[in-house]
Amino acid sequence: MSDIASQIPEFGYDERVMICRKQIEKAVYQFIANTKVDGCDPAEVAMAIADIADDYILLLAQKRNLTH
Repeated sequence: MSDIASQIPEFGYDERVMICRKQIEKAVYQFIANTKVDGCDPAEVAMAIADIADDYILLLAQKRNLTH
């Protein structure tokens, strides 16, 4: 994997998000396809990952607000 940190400073937020997505997208797809959870299909695994990511974003925002 390339060093994404070296690419970030020269781009704005939208570009950084797209760079990050391109860096992790294949791995996430593989993770979803390879994750076997009893009673869960790949769409449900993907939704669980999305929910976890949302929770993580909210946690980061809360921590950021507490430090300001």
